[in-house]
Amino acid sequence: MEDLLQEEIVKLEEELTKLKSAVEYIETAKISIEAASKIINTILKLKEEFDKLAERAIVLIDKLDKVDFPSRLERIDSKILSVSNEIHSLETRMEASNKAFSLEVKSASKSTISEVGNTKNDILFHLKKQAKEIKTVQYGIIGVFVFLIVMGVLFYFKIL
Repeated sequence: MEDLLQEEIVKLEEELTKLKSAVEYIETAKISIEAASKIINTILKLKEEFDKLAERAIVLIDKLDKVDFPSRLERIDSKILSVSNEIHSLETRMEASNKAFSLEVKSASKSTISEVGNTKNDILFHLKKQAKEIKTVQYGIIGVFVFLIVMGVLFYFKIL
């Protein structure tokens, strides 16, 4: 009876040893899943930042579209025509100021568009990179699960 009990204890210990390696594979898969989760959270944060930047760009463009430069210039011209030579001098200064303002607005607009483009490219680069990393993690997880299934089948058929 004791021999039978000893044999069963030895068999149980062998099975526990086999299960230990399977548990280690499951732990590795868990770590991979946690890493993928962190990557997804990073992607979501980057998307939120991109959305905020896009909203700010739209607001800026809307503000620029609402500025009615022709009517402003017509008001200035009507005032200039009704005033003497001193006002005529002021007209020259105002036109120069308007041109400079227009150039500054165009420059700021180009700078903002360039910045949005650069940020978009950076975000797309990071998204592609993280997508590749996620696929690698997914393939690793699939490989681990296939390995575990194969090991389970082999254990089931008592090949190992």
